[in-house]
Amino acid sequence: MRIAILAPTVLAVAACSSGELREHAPREMSPGTVTIRLLLPSTQTFCDQTNGCYGWQHIFVGSDPATLPQGAMQWWPSYAGSACAPQCSNNCVQDYCPVPGIIPCPIQPLGVGEPVTNVETTWNGYYEDWSTCGANVACYNPHYLPRGRYYARMCVTPGTITQTDGSAPPTCVQTGAEECVDVAFDVPGPSLIEVPLPPIEGD
Repeated sequence: MRIAILAPTVLAVAACSSGELREHAPREMSPGTVTIRLLLPSTQTFCDQTNGCYGWQHIFVGSDPATLPQGAMQWWPSYAGSACAPQCSNNCVQDYCPVPGIIPCPIQPLGVGEPVTNVETTWNGYYEDWSTCGANVACYNPHYLPRGRYYARMCVTPGTITQTDGSAPPTCVQTGAEECVDVAFDVPGPSLIEVPLPPIEGD
C-alpha cells in the first residue's frame, strides 16, 4: 500500500483539538457537513471487483490516522447497517430484511469489475454504536460526533477493466498496489475539500 500524508496546513483550516474517539461524547445533533473528494490523476485508471450489488468503500474517517482503515468506525454507512436491525430505543422491533436471492440486485459469485472515476463523500458526523435489546436482538444507537479535528483516509486500487467474452461480466485487473492519501480536516470547515492523489513516479 502506498500512502501519501497531507499535513493539516495544506487545507488552510483553523487548528482544533484532536483526540481519540472515546474522548468525544456522543451527540444527538450533527455538527455540520464536510464534503471530501479525492482527485484522481488522469494518467492512471482505477477499478474495483464488486459482488454486483455493493461497491467498495473508499473513504474512512477517524480521530487518529494510525487507526485507519482497520479497526476504524465507519461513521457514515455506505449502506446502513441498520437496514435489517432495529434502533435500541425503538421497542426492539426487527425491521423487514430481504431474503438473500430475492433482493432486486442479483449477487454475482465471481464478482463484477467496475471502474472508479469519482471518490467523494459528504460526512455529517454520523455514526452508530451497537448493543442488544429484547431477546438478545442486535440493535443500534444513532449518534453524531462533536465539532473538531478528524482525519480521512482515501484509498483506490490501480487497475483496468477487461471482458473476455460477451456473456461474462467485466473484470477488474489490478495493475498496482492500493494507493491511499491521509488528510486532516475540521468540522465545521470548508464546504468542499479536494485532495489530489499523487501519480506514481514514472507514470
